[in-house]
Amino acid sequence: MFDVSTTFYVVLVLYFAVILGIGIWSGTKNKGTEDFLVAGRSIGPLVGGAAFAATQMSAGTFVGTLGVHYLTGGSFLWIWCGLWFGWLVAATLVGPKFQAFKGLTVPDYVGTRFNSKAARAISALLILIAYTVYLTAQYQAGGNIFQTLFGIPFIWGAVITVSITLLYTMIGGMRATAYSDFVQAIIMAGCFFAALPLLFNQAGGTEFVGSFLSEFSPNMLSWHFGFKELLGFGAAFGFSMAAAPYELARMYTLKDRKTVKLAIGYSFIFQAVVGISVAASGMAIRSLYPYMSTPDIASTIMAINILPPVVGSLIILAILSAIMSTVSGIMMVSASAFSHDFYATMIKPNATEREKMNVNRLAVLILGIIPIFLALKKLDIVQFIVILQASLTASFFFATVILGLNWKRGTAAGAIASMIGGFSTALIWYLIGNPFGLNEVIPGVFVSFLLFIGVSLITKPVPKGSLQPFFEDEAV
Repeated sequence: MFDVSTTFYVVLVLYFAVILGIGIWSGTKNKGTEDFLVAGRSIGPLVGGAAFAATQMSAGTFVGTLGVHYLTGGSFLWIWCGLWFGWLVAATLVGPKFQAFKGLTVPDYVGTRFNSKAARAISALLILIAYTVYLTAQYQAGGNIFQTLFGIPFIWGAVITVSITLLYTMIGGMRATAYSDFVQAIIMAGCFFAALPLLFNQAGGTEFVGSFLSEFSPNMLSWHFGFKELLGFGAAFGFSMAAAPYELARMYTLKDRKTVKLAIGYSFIFQAVVGISVAASGMAIRSLYPYMSTPDIASTIMAINILPPVVGSLIILAILSAIMSTVSGIMMVSASAFSHDFYATMIKPNATEREKMNVNRLAVLILGIIPIFLALKKLDIVQFIVILQASLTASFFFATVILGLNWKRGTAAGAIASMIGGFSTALIWYLIGNPFGLNEVIPGVFVSFLLFIGVSLITKPVPKGSLQPFFEDEAV
């Protein structure tokens, strides 16, 4: 526990007031399911780009990635190459078609493209499983922050994190998520970049940090991770980002195809600033505090013990913003998978708009609470939980999205085999300890591609009507 200044409490209260205000304002705009789930398709490129970046830059970035740089040095920066490759694929092969489809949820795409309720249900179920893992990492980070700051039990830190996010998400839906993400992305990028000169000044300057790290551990400034490890990390993030359901769902909220490409371009700016700042911060903190009980608290100690109170308070807000923006986005995707793709589509297709809205909010509440119990187990350091989630998501969804949107011959049976086979392969590969040093995403995506193509070629093509929304040359 640290001596937290009054400034921090004031800044924290103001921040929460602004975020809750956005939630209440957004709630007044929600007239139906489309408003709640996709913000009435009203989001422009700047807000959309900030939302893309804020959702992607989770606790895995400001707690996990910074902690990995603290622990291992600079080589982990190479994972951004894989991540940005995934974004480029999303901008060219995925985003424009997804936006033009005008769906409400990601399983909407699966159900329509493959003309299959079973494929829709399986995709919704796998999204729920993978994102429960992802939320676990976010709650774990929130619990660590509040425990480190205030000395309160870990569980209450996680509960505080989820409660505030649940409140504005349940009230405002996707519109609240998008506009709060805009505020949060500015805080994330601006605060960490502005803090670098102050941090390195406290650490004795760049030259001292470099010489200290080279003596402390030569690998800190060279290659702590080998090629296969970096390839695996980069592939996990890249494959996942190209078809991440929580980012695909954001594409439905944008105004048109051009907005999708512009928004992804804006998100690159936010990500580049943050990526450099986080790497530099992690290594500077290592020179000041060489030994910590867990690298996941490095960012919190930087904010409270190293930086001036106002700057440190803003850094904590940046970290909380990263957690809350991702939690909110994931809650919306997971809840919509249940409320829209199970309840409104399969259980009660004739449900009224009021019933759907109530189920949406109830699903956000229930699916937001469940991961708290997994977070108590502290499965791993935050970043490696995030990597596992990315690997699982890419393994069941990359082939289904990329091939489904760009290859007409893909069938429902191929999609189902690909999703189940890819997910199972990645999970088994992870559980048996990643043989040959390969990250689970590589065999997972490989198997999912083989199954999608092989099974599709030997099964009945989908009707032309199902292809028409995604292939302009197809007649109904």
